Amino acid sequence: MVKVFETPEVNNIGIDQLALNPGDLSGDLILGGTVQQFSSTGIVDLATKQTLTIQDDKILVRTDVKVYGAIDAAEIRTSELYVHRKYDQQYLEFIGPAGDTVGTGLLWAGGSHNKQFVFRDNPDRFFSTENVDVPADKAFMVEGNPVLSNDTLGRSVVNSNLQSVGTLRSLTVGGRINLNDSVFFNPVSERFSIGKEDANGKLSVYDNESDTEIIVSGNGRDRGVVGTFNTKGLDLITDNQTRLSIEVNGDITLGHENKDSTVTRTYGKLSVGVKNPREQFEVAGNIRWANKLFAVGSAPPSDGNYQQGDIIWNSIPKERTPIGWVCTIGGNPGQWKPFGVIG
Repeated sequence: MVKVFETPEVNNIGIDQLALNPGDLSGDLILGGTVQQFSSTGIVDLATKQTLTIQDDKILVRTDVKVYGAIDAAEIRTSELYVHRKYDQQYLEFIGPAGDTVGTGLLWAGGSHNKQFVFRDNPDRFFSTENVDVPADKAFMVEGNPVLSNDTLGRSVVNSNLQSVGTLRSLTVGGRINLNDSVFFNPVSERFSIGKEDANGKLSVYDNESDTEIIVSGNGRDRGVVGTFNTKGLDLITDNQTRLSIEVNGDITLGHENKDSTVTRTYGKLSVGVKNPREQFEVAGNIRWANKLFAVGSAPPSDGNYQQGDIIWNSIPKERTPIGWVCTIGGNPGQWKPFGVIG
């Protein structure tokens, strides 16, 4: 109920003189002025100066704002952010507009380009537009194992496609070796080869141009083997000159046909056709010396071609028999005369 006074000028009416009850006055009747110590069910105003301004499109606050609870906002823009409370869930959570995480992460705007550290897929990975730097005494790790440090590649790194390395001081290889499909090592057979992978000796050098394989190996009978594995001859050379030739059929040539000045020296016993020679030089059969035949027989030959000066030594010398026979006229068998009668 509101009292109405007939006298138009009324002064000094106390609040207790008005018969006002809670809810009798509408807020629409108040315009302008300052309401001191204003309070409502949800608001208590204890300010001594204006700090809050409400406009149609924004709210201006000219002091600190403390919120004891959560803030739900579509977007927060700030020049600085200070957090003094640690939460149990200590993560930065990135969710894209579509609800996924691909393409989300950290972005530093400005400069010649934006710097990024973001998540990408196919495969899932983190992408950085800048170098990632760690101190010299730190390392990149995988499940607690260092894989790359300032000067060391981790022991857990066992597979690599390195194409170029610097100077190696030491190298230990525990398996097969293949260098440019030219040099090979097989740890199972313990064979090292150049030119072909399937070596036929402990050491093999294969020349594709001449189809020749040279091997150094053992023969399984406590002997070493050096030579060609396939049907190829072998030459030993010095000064790019052939000094010893071994043909496929086993023929051996010492020296060169057109260089008879080559010296061949033999120290010790020498034999031809004799396994265990007892003398300095032993021959199991006939010999030809200075183009003259020296043979052994019990009588002059009855057939065959012979030259003058050929000699047949008596194989069963006795008293009053010749030491041998000499060919005086060549022919088939030629004319033979005895010499050196024993007596």
